[in-house]
Amino acid sequence: MIGGTLSVLAGTALGGLSLTRFLGSGQSEPRILLPSLALSLGGGYAVLFPGLGTGCQGVRIRRDWRRHPMTGRVLWVLSLAVATAGLATCIVAGMVSPLAPGQLVWIFMGIYLALAGWASAIMGAAASLRQDTAGTPASAEEEVTVPGL
Repeated sequence: MIGGTLSVLAGTALGGLSLTRFLGSGQSEPRILLPSLALSLGGGYAVLFPGLGTGCQGVRIRRDWRRHPMTGRVLWVLSLAVATAGLATCIVAGMVSPLAPGQLVWIFMGIYLALAGWASAIMGAAASLRQDTAGTPASAEEEVTVPGL
């Protein structure tokens, strides 16, 4: 997940470079845009898929909202804010230039996927821990030992 996050950051940086060149010349640079696409989306999915697999029985966002860790909730809301801001930015940019949304979508999409993946991982891990402690009787907790001690 850390490698995917770093990939998203690199893709976002390349996307920013591509965007500045696009604004300067009015034409896209595929040699910069395509690696940005690959790094942003590839890294975002590299974070999202393991993050979704963290919870053993799935994460119930709405039902367990107050029980999730604050970090997971903040990341989840931030991911939705990034997705909404990205959509609005692409719509407005599309009105100015039909090529502009193609320059912007990878930047926002990669960040959204990474934030959603980390939020899902944190919430899923917390849900799994709650389920494990709820299903373990008190007598079994006393018998648990740490290997090597």
